[in-house]
Amino acid sequence: MRTVQYTSSLLYSLLILPFFVQIQAQTNCSSSCGEIKNISYPFRLKGDPSGCGDSGYELSCVDNKPILEIFPGKYYVRNISYYDHTLRLVDVNLANGTCGLPSGPVETTNGFVRDARFMGYGWNPGSRFRFVKCSTNISSVPEAANHTVVPCLTRNGTYVYAVYDGDYSYYEPQKSCSVISLAPVDLRKDATKFNSYEAVMELLKAGFEVGWSVKCRDCSLAGKQCVVKSMDKPLTYICQKEYKELTRAEGNWIIAAIVVGGLIALGIIIGIIVFVIRRCRRRRNAADNTNKNPQNRISA
Repeated sequence: MRTVQYTSSLLYSLLILPFFVQIQAQTNCSSSCGEIKNISYPFRLKGDPSGCGDSGYELSCVDNKPILEIFPGKYYVRNISYYDHTLRLVDVNLANGTCGLPSGPVETTNGFVRDARFMGYGWNPGSRFRFVKCSTNISSVPEAANHTVVPCLTRNGTYVYAVYDGDYSYYEPQKSCSVISLAPVDLRKDATKFNSYEAVMELLKAGFEVGWSVKCRDCSLAGKQCVVKSMDKPLTYICQKEYKELTRAEGNWIIAAIVVGGLIALGIIIGIIVFVIRRCRRRRNAADNTNKNPQNRISA
């Protein structure tokens, strides 16, 4: 009996040992690139052992600078907070204060992060610059008072402006203009207009903050909604309602049920109307008979 128990325990230990090794590798792996030290789960560097971190949060180390790709852009990682679950990022095209467009918009035009990996809550309020291309010079238009000319891109009858959103995420371009790119930045409540593009570049160089959450990524991939369960640090998230598309068969069943239910309800309404009409007719006929036979009424 003891031999059987010992053998069972040994087999169980051998079965679960790989899982413990994998967990230990994920939690104990640590890498460094430039100023970013102790890069650990869920982040990893290219070339790290396969058990380190999450492949969805892989960074590249180029010229001693960690780079994160959020399609279609590339961003230098300035800071990773494992307590707040946030990243400080700077677009590689804007990090050196050079004039140009971002490598790619990480946000939608409404200010939502496109990538499911970085839909976590960010503590610092953010805003954005919209890069707007116009076929005419709108600098003198009153509605364009917050437009700053981008000198390196304004040429040959094409005018490019950087427009700061501030607290607002809605923007309606002028008739001759269209939005060609966006660049997230920190919110500057004291600024609505930048008098020079040099001032714009200073804010772009400072980068922006995004929240990261493995839980939210997995929720999104499962078709569910990720919400903050508690605002106490470190944040915790939960998956809520699942959004699932109906199959054609399910849709047909629902339509059939609605039609049948509607027919039944219509039949009931018609039945009630017929019953009321018949009852009214009976009462009217009884009253007519009484009026036609007054003797019967007197004798009664």
